[in-house]
Amino acid sequence: MTTNSIKMLLDVNVPISVQLGQTKMSITELLKLKKGGLVQLNRMAGEPVDIYINKKLLAKGEVTVVDDKLSVRVGQLYGEREKFKHL
Repeated sequence: MTTNSIKMLLDVNVPISVQLGQTKMSITELLKLKKGGLVQLNRMAGEPVDIYINKKLLAKGEVTVVDDKLSVRVGQLYGEREKFKHL
């Protein structure tokens, strides 16, 4: 790849998602959900969240509030060698 090709990629937007946790529910439990109901996740409060780019784990982070908006402070980044150490 040439330097010009790399420069063109620098402005490309990529989707980033943050996963707070997961759970499983029966259809019956789903049908009983109402506004204000709670869905309990498999993580403890304050535990690091997973940050994904294109469905690939990039980092762990900490949920914070900045200017009344939820944000995620990036903590541990996973490089090529480190990607699978956390599994």
